[in-house]
Amino acid sequence: MIATAIAVSIILGSVGNLTIRLAKAYAIIKKANHKD
Repeated sequence: MIATAIAVSIILGSVGNLTIRLAKAYAIIKKANHKD
C-alpha cells in the first residue's frame, strides 16, 4: 500500500512537471505567434 502511494505520487509529480513544461511551451508559442 505504501509502495503504491509512493509510485502514484511519483507518477503524479512527473505528470505535473510535464504539464507545466507544456503550458510554458504553449505560452511561448502563443506569444511568438501573436505578432500579427
